[in-house]
Amino acid sequence: MEDAPESNASRVRPKNPMSRQPLFTATKTALVGGVIIGASGCAQKRAEVWSPRPLVLWEDISTGVVPHTKNAYEIIPASPSHGLFPASMAVTRIGIEIGTEASPGVRSNLLADPRNEFLQWNSTLDDQMAVSEVFPIHDVDLGGRRVSPHLIVDAFQALGARLGLLYGVNELSEHKTEMLAVLYDTETVRPLAVLHADAKSEYANQANADAGATMWETDSQALARTRFDELLHACIRDLILQDESPPVAVPAGWPPPDPTRGVTWPPTRRQRRP
Repeated sequence: MEDAPESNASRVRPKNPMSRQPLFTATKTALVGGVIIGASGCAQKRAEVWSPRPLVLWEDISTGVVPHTKNAYEIIPASPSHGLFPASMAVTRIGIEIGTEASPGVRSNLLADPRNEFLQWNSTLDDQMAVSEVFPIHDVDLGGRRVSPHLIVDAFQALGARLGLLYGVNELSEHKTEMLAVLYDTETVRPLAVLHADAKSEYANQANADAGATMWETDSQALARTRFDELLHACIRDLILQDESPPVAVPAGWPPPDPTRGVTWPPTRRQRRP
């Protein structure tokens, strides 16, 4: 005897409520197993995402010997500058690459993305009127030559920037980041200041990492960047306050030997000649 054909109604809603149990149990088992596998996969993926990277050292961003500061900025010249401001500033980020067997050695490269850097740095110094603009440079501005601090500062000057900021970002661990930088006077190719900031992720040791705060408020990279922006703003302000006006050369023959006619103010209308 052949089985009766299954109706469409039995596909949508089983007649016996208990007939849902095997399907529910199988679905629940699959979901739980998927969550466990997914969780272990996420943990494994997270462990693979972060790995130690080559660190940017002070000598990678400096043209000479500079002091190594910690979570602060230090202005290097003992005497104030003369006519340094107003000025434009160029900026770029240095990264380090470890060579392969085919191409051994350590090589520096530029990691700055001009599309992002332009907005970020101009926002940091938007209320410093003595800084006319901040613009990033890219590796194409170096003409394909090997990256070095001297070459980058030369490129800063060639592009019309009086100030140049050369910086690096180091991920010291999965939850700790630092930024270090050297600020240059491009005309003299001498460092004006050194800056350093580091930060730790606030939720590194907490089980509940999603307590409502965004990554900009908790991630070590974002916190280090915020701290660095504050230091750079204060450093530029101090340099502006210390800057002195350049001496003005008096042209030859001034003041004239003969007395000059005084100025009548407010001016009066001259009478027309008859």
